[in-house]
Amino acid sequence: MKFGVGIRKKLTGADLAVRVVQIASLLPVLYCLAASGYRGLFAQRGVFAVLFDLGMSVLPRWEALGLSALYRLTSSEMVFTFTMLGLALAWGLLSRPLLGERRGVAGRKLLAGLIAADLVLRLLPLRYNLAFGSAMAVVGFAARLICLVLVVLDLLAHRRQRA
Repeated sequence: MKFGVGIRKKLTGADLAVRVVQIASLLPVLYCLAASGYRGLFAQRGVFAVLFDLGMSVLPRWEALGLSALYRLTSSEMVFTFTMLGLALAWGLLSRPLLGERRGVAGRKLLAGLIAADLVLRLLPLRYNLAFGSAMAVVGFAARLICLVLVVLDLLAHRRQRA
């Protein structure tokens, strides 16, 4: 793939989309770690709360809903935190073979389809789409749309390269 960003090694658009999801997974973890040391953080709206909202809004809806169900089931921030970190790690490890040289085009098409389905789900008038407010819903939609554009740019660059 020719499209990408040159930082030591070439990062493709799909690699950047994967990193956006991984970074979004780390933002709520900051809130959970800070709140474990200071329980009063749950009662106030501060920087960590905004980071939590931002991270959960950017995550794919299926992951956010699954984490929410897990938290309601266990009522444990530790289980929530380690599951989120595990999913971010698994996403990074699985993306390497899926987006590599052998399966790159098929993996990018699959990733683009998943992101497009996530965007459609975000547009549906469901209650959980506004769980963190309309501003965070817009930011989350924009971030996922940018991820889709990056993956599509990869596919277009591959098509131009082959032609």
